[in-house]
Amino acid sequence: MRIATNVSSMVALRRVGDANGELVDSEMKLSSGDRINRAAFDPAGLAISEKMKSKIRGMSQLTRNVNDGISLLQVAEGSLNVIGDMTIRLKELALQSANDTITDSERSMADVEFQHLKTEIGRLAQSTSFNGNLVLKNDGSVYEIQIGLDNQTNIDQITYNMQRTLGPVNELRTTSLNILNKSESQASLSKIDNLLGNINESKANLGSVSNRMTSVMQNVLVSKENLSSSNSKIRDTDIAAEASNRAALDIRRNASIAMLAQANSRPGVITKLLE
Repeated sequence: MRIATNVSSMVALRRVGDANGELVDSEMKLSSGDRINRAAFDPAGLAISEKMKSKIRGMSQLTRNVNDGISLLQVAEGSLNVIGDMTIRLKELALQSANDTITDSERSMADVEFQHLKTEIGRLAQSTSFNGNLVLKNDGSVYEIQIGLDNQTNIDQITYNMQRTLGPVNELRTTSLNILNKSESQASLSKIDNLLGNINESKANLGSVSNRMTSVMQNVLVSKENLSSSNSKIRDTDIAAEASNRAALDIRRNASIAMLAQANSRPGVITKLLE
């Protein structure tokens, strides 16, 4: 029997420390809701979870990108609707002036409206914008909307091209097209029809891209849900299991403290040998 070194007390004290440390970890998991509060808890799980977390936040931004893209397409389509209405009016004026029932004097009055409409069509094509960005006229008139997490061509971006509309618009705006006489009015009909056809084609293209982006939105939301569910299984605390574990740790700590008290009192029996 020894009094200088109480090995039993040291063992019991270590067990108490272990139980206290595990209780702290358990309470951290219960209070935060995260199973992995430190890398030491699950290094591999943390690495996987962080990658998933990055993708989940990226998908949240993609949903905003798609919503903004749909809004941008709606602005572009709205301007094309107005341009289309004005182009139809140009056709109406040209048809009127191509008829011999009116004189050149009346044609000149109709041409005043015709020229104003031409100017306004060009102005809309040059100035329609969304958040400061021109949506009908830009370098090359090709616009990209980021819908993917990476940078793979034709996979992570959706593009739409307004050049087929802007070409005839610019031609109409910059030429000396007029309806001052019958021959000029008749010559303008084919150019106006060309512009109207391209406007309708561009509107159909915008509608198709908008429908595609709606489908992209649904796919992104479903992917985000599935990824969030997978990340939750790795990262989140199972509250029921952890509560049961904490109860067991609490009992173990109390038992260790009781054993520590017994171990600390054991050397006292040596005094009976010395009495």
